[in-house]
Amino acid sequence: MSLNKYKIILEEFHTRKVLDSYDEKLQKLLDNMSVKNLSLILKEFEREFDNIVLEKKGRKNTYRLIKPLDIFKESFNNSDEIGWFFNMAHDGDPELFAELKELTQKDKDIYLFQNNPFEDTNTIESSQKFRRLKRNIEAREYTKITFFYDDKEYDNLKPIKLVFVDNNWYIAYVDCDDYLKFGRVSFINKVYYGSKSEHFQPSSVKKHKEFLSNDLQNAMTLYGIEKKTATIKATPLIAKYFKEDMKKFLSTQKFKEELADGSIIFEVQYTQDLEILPFIQKWLPDLIILEPKELREAYKVKLQSGLNNHKDNSI
Repeated sequence: MSLNKYKIILEEFHTRKVLDSYDEKLQKLLDNMSVKNLSLILKEFEREFDNIVLEKKGRKNTYRLIKPLDIFKESFNNSDEIGWFFNMAHDGDPELFAELKELTQKDKDIYLFQNNPFEDTNTIESSQKFRRLKRNIEAREYTKITFFYDDKEYDNLKPIKLVFVDNNWYIAYVDCDDYLKFGRVSFINKVYYGSKSEHFQPSSVKKHKEFLSNDLQNAMTLYGIEKKTATIKATPLIAKYFKEDMKKFLSTQKFKEELADGSIIFEVQYTQDLEILPFIQKWLPDLIILEPKELREAYKVKLQSGLNNHKDNSI
């Protein structure tokens, strides 16, 4: 079984806890794998992990994850892709982060995290505002938030998820206009109960939660905006990182072709320029925007602005 398929099944176990070979979503994620082949793979997982147990329901075999943290610990110790485990914890489970931190500390002669993935996380998680946000999410309570950067009170928000993305914590909430937004937790000044005393209904935020699960690419992904497609070329110098079998940097990244000179063409979907331009800029000058024209022009303006800022600015 390929590493990619192995990772997909681990992620689905972590998210949904119960899987079976007739699961159409899982079959699709595994390139339309047959029921027979999927059944064999799930049996392998049952043998490999003590915390995955077989439950028979009639003629159908169902596999349940009974201790979610253990599957991380066991896989972590046998993996060469440590960073993937932190990305896999997309729900921002504090207990999971604590367990992974303990594992890395035990093997401090092996692992070095120059940018500690836990340092800011622990500080924020221990804060009163973080605990209040978590409590309000669990109770589906309307919430009022103020931020350090303005004096405005944002009232009667529906907090639906604490999201750890781009190495920062965000609160995903639905505002009074039924629009999904993100607030950086470290930018929050205070968290209050909202003016509305009743609890909001789960059905009122269902579509917003689906967006978080299916369409969120990074903190700059806009809700309710039609996606555009950018065609990008990676020069031969960095092409190896963008080949078809390499790890994706963005969830919508899609390999298209390899050119005769070794360049790679790939596509990325986005809702606004800021969703992908910072990523492209990190690879300057070896990622070239081919399409659309307006994105290419916006990038050129950004680059020119940077050059202008460096002209004759010596102290």
